[in-house]
Amino acid sequence: MRPTVIVRVSETEFETQDGRVFPHPIPFKSGEVPTPEEFQKQYDKWSEVFHRLLGSENQEEPDDVG
Repeated sequence: MRPTVIVRVSETEFETQDGRVFPHPIPFKSGEVPTPEEFQKQYDKWSEVFHRLLGSENQEEPDDVG
């Protein structure tokens, strides 16, 4: 899986290198919008956290349905 690259960040959304646009859950205030490089560090950190959490859930025993 190729890493996601952030190319644009605004007060309300960010865009990835492949053209996908995502809204921020909490918009940035004017003048507090990070650069794409700064946002990339935050994105990578939280992406790793979520992958670890979801990965540990996938390794648990299946429930009644699965």
